[in-house]
Amino acid sequence: MNCVAQGSANVSQIAPGHWRLQVNGTAQQYCNAQLDDYHHLPRRAFPWHPPVRLSLWAKLPVGHQGTWGFGWWNAPYSPLTSAMPARPASAWFFSNGKGNMAWTPQSHPTGFKAATLETRTWQSLMIAPFTPLILLANRQPRLYRWLWSRLIPHLGLTESMVAIHDDDWHHYVIDWHVDSVTWTLDGTPIAHSPYAPRGPLGLCIWIDNQWLTATPDGQFDWGLVDTTGTLEIRDVTITPLHHESFGHRPHD
Repeated sequence: MNCVAQGSANVSQIAPGHWRLQVNGTAQQYCNAQLDDYHHLPRRAFPWHPPVRLSLWAKLPVGHQGTWGFGWWNAPYSPLTSAMPARPASAWFFSNGKGNMAWTPQSHPTGFKAATLETRTWQSLMIAPFTPLILLANRQPRLYRWLWSRLIPHLGLTESMVAIHDDDWHHYVIDWHVDSVTWTLDGTPIAHSPYAPRGPLGLCIWIDNQWLTATPDGQFDWGLVDTTGTLEIRDVTITPLHHESFGHRPHD
């Protein structure tokens, strides 16, 4: 995998297959520790298509105020792959410690969630010209409940909150099908999406010190925060979905 350390960040290999991603960021400098498999590839050459399974063990940075997570995406705004932005697509575990990233009525402004998004479809392109009107309409609670629920399927949007309150090792699995995504925690399915992004996507595992606000009613903001955090990852595998292996619990 490719290692990225921006600002006051560090990516270290503790043992074969065991990685430690650390940030010690300030509000004056962007800080990002990342593992990926798409470094400097054009998006059309990203390596992954469904149906595949991502399996890994992780110790989470509980209480971290930046963003972090792991899963697949198309790096829509990343200079590591292209200077040109793209319409976002993802299927991952994602967390933000500050700001407001609640995109469904069931989601919370901050926290750890299982999420999907696919905005590269023709349905999304049809919606795009009406975005300013949609954002204004979503500021009215009744319109938001009526309108947004009808648009969510066309954006491939899913957000399910995941409750992790410790920094112990846990086993995470994402099953990315052609037409659905299922998330599993310690052998138990915890979320399912009837939507799925299309390939190709790349694997991304990261922790940074940015905070984001982006909501369906048009609140958009971004900034940096003073924060430290450590995300540990091990035993990362991506396999064809018919390989039903969950691996073994690592030693602490």
